[in-house]
Parts: sequence; C-alpha cells; structure tokens
Amino acid sequence: MNKDEFKNIIEPVVNRNNCILWGIEILRGKKRNTLRVFIDSNKVVDINDCENISKDLSYEPMLDVTLGDDYILEVSSPGVDRKFFAIDQLNSFLGEEIEFKTKELIDGQRKFTGTLSKCDENYLYIQKIKNNGQLTKFKFNELDMCKLKPNYNKLIKEYSHAK
Repeated sequence: MNKDEFKNIIEPVVNRNNCILWGIEILRGKKRNTLRVFIDSNKVVDINDCENISKDLSYEPMLDVTLGDDYILEVSSPGVDRKFFAIDQLNSFLGEEIEFKTKELIDGQRKFTGTLSKCDENYLYIQKIKNNGQLTKFKFNELDMCKLKPNYNKLIKEYSHAK
C-alpha cells in the first residue's frame, strides 16, 4: 500500500473528528511497523483529538492487513517544528525560518536554513543568510526533508502575553 492509499483510509477518519490530516510517516521496523499520523486543526489540537482519532483508526482493518496486527500507531500534532509534507503547507509560513535537506548535494552541501520568501506549486524560494540574503529557489520534490525552524524566543513571548 502506498502513501496515497494510506491517506485515503486515514483522512476521512481525521476529518470526521474536525481535524486536518497534516501528514503520514510509515516506519518499517524489524519487529514492528510504526504509523505516524500528524493532525492539525483550526483550533488547538489537544490530547482528546489525538486519542479519538487513534481509537477510530484502530477499527480500520486495512491498516492491520498492511502493517500487521502488531503495529505502533502514533497520532500527534505536527508541533512547533513541524515537518512539511506538501508544498502548499508552506504558504502559511511565509517569512518564517525553515530547515531542509536536499536529496542531492548542492554546492557541496545538503542542509540549508533560510527564510521562506515565497512558494509556488513546485518551488520554494529561500533567502539564505549565508548567501548575503540572496533569494535561492529549490524544487520541493527534490527535498529529502523540510521543517519549520521555530523561533523559541518569539513563542515564549507570545505565550506569556496570552496568559
């Protein structure tokens, strides 16, 4: 079963619980497989959302058939250092700092950090600090991993003002 087939099973369950499917990771282990389901919401994702979706997914027989009876299911929010699974997820994070790894070496490196300036259906445009602020484009499907690099000082400030 490929990721799209997993998505077709998981997404309706997540949507029924008033959440959004952010992404799926499947880890094949020697003894047990792990299915990670990341959910988001227009409100704050809480432990009850994760618990309800986890319970509902445990009744999906195709997951057992594909992953085996003894697989590990993890349901969580994407977190403050969220991984991006699709390029359209980046649109809400323009102006934020991101970290990513390319599949191939580019100018002798694979790891990059920079400010997300814009993105379209194929490319993300990064302003790299090491490159004198020059805008560089990267093809999303040529990335191995892409995630948000949270500004913890900003988060702490926002959290303390919210109280």
